[in-house]
Parts: sequence; C-alpha cells; structure tokens
Amino acid sequence: MVVVKRKQIVALSLFLMVLVAGYVQYNMKQSSVAVNSDDEKLGDTVYVDGVSTSLKDSSAQTASKEVNDYFAQVKLERDVSRSKDSDSLKAISSDASGNKEAKAQAQQKMLQIVNSTNKENRIEALIKDTGVNDVVTFFGDDGSVDVIVKAPSLTSAQVAKISDIVSRQANVPISKIYIKNIF
Repeated sequence: MVVVKRKQIVALSLFLMVLVAGYVQYNMKQSSVAVNSDDEKLGDTVYVDGVSTSLKDSSAQTASKEVNDYFAQVKLERDVSRSKDSDSLKAISSDASGNKEAKAQAQQKMLQIVNSTNKENRIEALIKDTGVNDVVTFFGDDGSVDVIVKAPSLTSAQVAKISDIVSRQANVPISKIYIKNIF
C-alpha cells in the first residue's frame, strides 16, 4: 500500500491549482483576443458600452510635447546667449590694448552674469522641489524677475510659494516678480 504524506498532498494540490489557473488564463486570453480589435493597444480602456479610450490623449500629448520643447528651447537659447556674452566680455577683459575702465566694466558684467545664472539655477531647483514639473526664470535689466512654470493652472498658494522663493533667493520685492504658467 502507498503511504501518502501530508506534505505530498499539499504539494500535489498546489500543483493542480497552478495547472488549473494556467488553463483558465490561457482560455480567457484567447477569448479576449477575439473580442479586441487590432487598433486597440495595451493600456487602452474599454468601457461596457464598447467605447475605447486611450490613456494618452493625442491632443494632450501633442500639447505637452510642444511645452516640453518650449522649455528646452528657451533654456538652450538662454545658455547660448550667455555663452556668447561671456566670450565677448572675456575678449574685452583680456585685451592688452584695451583701457582699464572697459576691462573693469566687462569683468563686472561677467560677475553679474554668473550671479544671475546661479540665482536662476537655485530658484528653478527650489521651485521644482515644490512639485512643479519644469520652470524657467529670467532676470530683467529693471530688477524684475519673470518665472514661467509648466502647470495647467496655479493656485494662489502656489503663486505665493513661488513668489516667496524668488523674493528670498533674488532679494527682489514681490511687486517685481511676474509668474506665468504654460501647459
């Protein structure tokens, strides 16, 4: 007579349950493939009435891509412009035949560029830390600061938080801070 131990029964029952689950999954997968149309993709939702919607709306995806391109383009243009300005100012300050006053002004302007770049980077990092996806900051010649934020809308609390960050980091009064959202 064959003696079946308790561990063997448990192992056999688990094996049979896995086998049955695999069989059911296989049959359900085949039946769902026949129902779905070829143009639906993984991640699409199908409602009871048969209407299908994608997780990513194409118009929203296009708008988001344009906004991402906008932020990347603005940051690239800002960096290129600063690089050109720094190169020309370095040329002026290193010119041996130039007068001392022009050299001093060029060095002062280079210092302003470096300081404003550092402030902008700090402000952008702190604003991103609040949960904003992307941000660009510009310092105006009149002492104002423009902040462009990637967000569908901004609450008054978010605007206050961004204004506080800019005011503290740039030492600018809140009346000279301009915040705009783009999404």
